[in-house]
Amino acid sequence: MATIKRSRAQAWPEEQGDREHGLYSLHRMFDIVGTHLTHRDVRVLSFLFVDVIDDYERGMIRSGRDFLLALERQGRCDETNFRQVLQLLRIITRHDLLPYVTLKRRRAVCPDLVDKYLEETSIRYVTPRAHGEAEHGLGHPHKSVPPHHPVVCCSSAGPQICTKRPGRGRTLLSSQRKRRKSATPDPKEKQTCDIRLRVRAEYCQHETALQGNVFSNKQDPLERQFERFNQANTILKSRDLGSIICDIKFSELTYLDAFWRDYINGSLLEALKGVFIT
Repeated sequence: MATIKRSRAQAWPEEQGDREHGLYSLHRMFDIVGTHLTHRDVRVLSFLFVDVIDDYERGMIRSGRDFLLALERQGRCDETNFRQVLQLLRIITRHDLLPYVTLKRRRAVCPDLVDKYLEETSIRYVTPRAHGEAEHGLGHPHKSVPPHHPVVCCSSAGPQICTKRPGRGRTLLSSQRKRRKSATPDPKEKQTCDIRLRVRAEYCQHETALQGNVFSNKQDPLERQFERFNQANTILKSRDLGSIICDIKFSELTYLDAFWRDYINGSLLEALKGVFIT
């Protein structure tokens, strides 16, 4: 009877539910790890388990995925136990595959928006100049044109019109230059960005201040609860450190990039702590 092999692209039956929860199925994890195992790795792994896997099972092993499936059938690996797989990968010095032995889906890396903007603007500023040079044909001999058309001569001083009939040709060329200049943004133009940052400081542990300082001897449970609430509210208001508003103006995009990175990694928060402490 011919055996039907599951292709790598074909989904496993249990994978649909796991995908909704951001997880891989066990067999999909076998596919990912197994495709990175070489034939030499598979031979070494099969030799290490020569006493565990019988001859029939070893004969069915053709790839890393087949070996991992054999481990599952022998009860050496399941959704809650990857210890045997991790140990084997360390033995064959395939430490690069250890991060893939997990059922959690790897999150896609989002590109840095600031780096993307810098790349796009740098290309936008450079491309029109190169396009203009190619259009004028810098460094290449000019083709022969009829005498009634203006001829563009390229020299070290820039493109010039070498014709005895100025009028129409000069007007067309000047209009094209103006149109190209208006369409191309000026790289020297300053672009600024204004940011208003509100920073509020709070104590982290309120329990220590409230414990032992909130008390009520009222007989009515509702009145006792209101009195305790008012006492706690007064204590919390006294611990309010207030807030500050920072108006920041960035004249360079690189400064905005540095500010955003400090905001993300927490360096800005540490610097602002000193403002409130002092």
